[in-house]
Amino acid sequence: MKKLITFLSLVLFFNNVTAQNYCMTQPEGFGAAATGGGNATPVTVTNYTAFKNALTSTTAANSVILVSGVIDCLYTTVLLNNKTIIGLPGARLRNTQITVGDFVTSAQNSGILNIKPGSNNVIIRNLIFEGPGAYDVDGRDNLTADGCTNLWVDHCEFQDGMDGNFDNKGLSDNITISWCKFTYLKPAIAGGSGGSNDHRFSDLIGSGATDFPSDGHYSITFQNCYWANGCKERMPRARNGEIHILNCYYNTNVTGSLAIGLGGGANNLTCYVENTNFANISSVYRNYNSTDGGTVAIQFSGCLNGTANVGTVSAPTYPYTVIPVNDVATYIPNISCGAGATLNVTSAGVLSTSCPNVMGLSDLNNDIKITHYPTFVENEMNIEIPATISGEAKITVFSISGIKVFSQIESVSSFQKTKINLSELSSGIYLVNLQINQSSTTWKIIKK
Repeated sequence: MKKLITFLSLVLFFNNVTAQNYCMTQPEGFGAAATGGGNATPVTVTNYTAFKNALTSTTAANSVILVSGVIDCLYTTVLLNNKTIIGLPGARLRNTQITVGDFVTSAQNSGILNIKPGSNNVIIRNLIFEGPGAYDVDGRDNLTADGCTNLWVDHCEFQDGMDGNFDNKGLSDNITISWCKFTYLKPAIAGGSGGSNDHRFSDLIGSGATDFPSDGHYSITFQNCYWANGCKERMPRARNGEIHILNCYYNTNVTGSLAIGLGGGANNLTCYVENTNFANISSVYRNYNSTDGGTVAIQFSGCLNGTANVGTVSAPTYPYTVIPVNDVATYIPNISCGAGATLNVTSAGVLSTSCPNVMGLSDLNNDIKITHYPTFVENEMNIEIPATISGEAKITVFSISGIKVFSQIESVSSFQKTKINLSELSSGIYLVNLQINQSSTTWKIIKK
């Protein structure tokens, strides 16, 4: 019982730690249970036939697919279970096949990937999805989760979806979308049969008022995401959901743009928007209860340029890391490290970042930035503390079960740029706690 209490205390402490983690070792949020293909030996694909065969293969219980180069795709509907799809640097899934003259679509209305109902435990990371441009003909999305549970989509860039960039509907549930960038680089095409002359509508949750997963609510976390130039609406547009929008950045150049559109639907909706920067957006929120029915509650906590709350929404109870809202505009759109396909990936599928993780101590009176690296520790972990800080520094490492496995205390002056030797630790996931005087912060590492 004591071990359990210790671990729960760590989790509660970790719930709102301020942190900047460019390369996450595992998902947070509603999709935290996703493990994908785990440690399966990767298979690398370089063309559409090989990619489709890898997606549909059932020869192994778990699989990891590495995408190399640019693959021109047909619209692919597939059942996925226990799979991880990772893009090597520069990898791109593309379906831009259209007839330019009258914009008649080909290649099944130019979508890319549709994850079928019955899919479960899927991870997609570090990929660029490129569509043909927005055209309102009830076409396809770059990525559709039509019935996938336990889904983590991380560090992907979605460009120019015909109908949408990334939609979740049907029986999809328990989803985390982190460090993703949504943008439209091509001009919208007017005159589509759907009636919208500018259908640069990025992300839909639920296709109608009576569309919802088995428990009645889409549970979706948007963490560290970036809605960039070209986005007009649906960032996201949702019904029947419990939505958490955390540390996201809205900066689009479209006149009349709308960030968040919500309708209650048959089962009502809640949305908690936290430490998010609405830097350049025409309207932050619009209510669609007149068409969707039900009720909506939305709360803006610690946001820049937000709007008035509607009702009351509690913060999620799961553990998650938070970036100070004033740092969102620096970290999220960073072209080298931020949202989008910005991770380093080896030929063996090992992900990393060239940028150090930056932590903020939970000190109410000071803005103290801590740098630590790497996330995947082989022998030594580096920690850097600003020279302006004085006092005593204590670092403690806990196993995931809450057992203390390492502790070291030094004066901050000797700790300002130090290497911590963790070579004696066995491989696994650990929580690292750094305390300076009365302030502290915690982060996760993986020991190789």
